[in-house]
Amino acid sequence: MRSIIYAGHDFSEYCTAEVYWKSANPIIAEAMEVPGRAGAMLVIGYVPPVDVKVKLFLDPGFSPDVVELAEIRHKLAFWLCSPGGGELVLPDDPELTYRDALLVDAGQWSKLFSDGQCEITFTLFDPIAYGRERVERIGRFDVGGTWPTYPEIRLVAQQGSQVRVYQAAVGRTIDVDYEFAGGEAVVIDCATESVRINDADARDCVALGSDFFSLEPGDRIVSCIGCSYYEIRFTERWA
Repeated sequence: MRSIIYAGHDFSEYCTAEVYWKSANPIIAEAMEVPGRAGAMLVIGYVPPVDVKVKLFLDPGFSPDVVELAEIRHKLAFWLCSPGGGELVLPDDPELTYRDALLVDAGQWSKLFSDGQCEITFTLFDPIAYGRERVERIGRFDVGGTWPTYPEIRLVAQQGSQVRVYQAAVGRTIDVDYEFAGGEAVVIDCATESVRINDADARDCVALGSDFFSLEPGDRIVSCIGCSYYEIRFTERWA
């Protein structure tokens, strides 16, 4: 890929791009004071938003006249002006997508002619990239990527009073208590910690002590009980 894709627009039609600066993923720590302990106790660490700087090089593949050049610049400005942000794909890693990216700074085009260039900056509010979307229909599978990902489990319930999903390696179980007649579609979304039965909100059916889980990279086993069919959906994440 020779350019960026941002908010659904492929910039390769009019320009090439080069990533020339991207900050590493730092960790921000939250800590608390503990009486009698030197320093503080770490409570949690999280990855904050990071910036990535890109150079755009005007390259429409033909020699535009003054009017055509003005139209190109207006179109590029419109594509970049997305107040709600969008997904961003960078030319140095075209297989990955950054969600919740927002253009936060843009310089002027360096020249008035067709070989101009411009520097722009995006803030990646979710700096952990998304890779391949996966659907697994067997209990044991390999999770790619370098970062944990939250799965969505879709099941068809059997007749009974409960369906259970568990990941024995981490000791986490999700129980959905409901008088199933059999054939109900159950969706367990670990990212939002929600459950739907036949597309109706069923969070009140989640048993006390259930623990929504993520999938770490590597070999994983997820077991589903009380269902006639299941599939596990997730997207590989990359730091």
